[in-house]
Amino acid sequence: MKSISFSKGIEKDININIYMNYYEEFLSKYVSKYGSLLIIDASLKKYFNYNNNNIVFIKGGPEAKYFDRYVELCKLITNGDYSNIIVVGGGSLIDMVGFTYNTLDFPKANLIAVPTTLSSMIYLPVSGEFNLDMNYTKNYLKVSGYPDLVYVDPYFCKFLDKTAMKKQFIFGYLVGLLFDKKFAELSLRYSKNFIKLDLEEYLYIAIKNVLSLYSNDLGFPGTRLSKFIIEPDFKMNNFFVESECLSFIFLSYLSCKLGYLSGNNFEHLVSDIKSSLGFSNLPFKSLKAKKFSIPINEILLTDDGFINYYINYTELEELLPEFKVFVRSA
Repeated sequence: MKSISFSKGIEKDININIYMNYYEEFLSKYVSKYGSLLIIDASLKKYFNYNNNNIVFIKGGPEAKYFDRYVELCKLITNGDYSNIIVVGGGSLIDMVGFTYNTLDFPKANLIAVPTTLSSMIYLPVSGEFNLDMNYTKNYLKVSGYPDLVYVDPYFCKFLDKTAMKKQFIFGYLVGLLFDKKFAELSLRYSKNFIKLDLEEYLYIAIKNVLSLYSNDLGFPGTRLSKFIIEPDFKMNNFFVESECLSFIFLSYLSCKLGYLSGNNFEHLVSDIKSSLGFSNLPFKSLKAKKFSIPINEILLTDDGFINYYINYTELEELLPEFKVFVRSA
């Protein structure tokens, strides 16, 4: 087992464990434990033989973050006298459960997150916030909070659609561009072929790099920006990977325009993403600069890493139209 202790100073100490094929033993500790509620993605129901009263299966994906799902879970937690909440699912389900846990007033013991998609394993729920959709707007609501424990079992990836899983290696590529170019190249190879894939070691490296961002109060590159350049309707929830990639490409474009990233490295990055993900599914038609008055704290790429940068609305307004032309031509 690989373990990482992630500290947010006086706010929180979070234990992150990465171990292959341990989920059944781990979850069995809570199946019959009084005061514990297990919330599991409904798509995984066929892999579990649980039939206990303290287990509920909820559909993951875009619908998980609908406001009515939040209300239903509020009633379930408060009526069931639960204190330990264990969520097993992808990023959307973890977001909804984390949001619920941190907004309800009830005796709390632990919030435990078990991510089950490759993207949610890399994109760990320890950034310090949980989001919920509302009024046909993605991540309209936000609350501060952290899980107490994150348990990452790469075995869950065996249950994923292989095409979807290959696409999610792009997140390892993006974080590799910031910290380790060889890791970025490895991610691209895995996005095409799983041969000799050591997921436990791969995730350990990816997670350590992402935690380096979170420990410095930085978000995953492009996540904060995406709210201000991509139309926030529910349709975009179906293209999480594509939306995040499009925001990252725009950050790279801005990095190149401001002289932090060379033209050759930018072209190489675009070529890599095209070969791995393709551009046909990128939602460039939904690109639109949304007005804001306070600069967005984001990350720009450099030829040998990244820098922290505050993007203002004027820069978006000026560069987004020409970026849309670039994406169309690419």
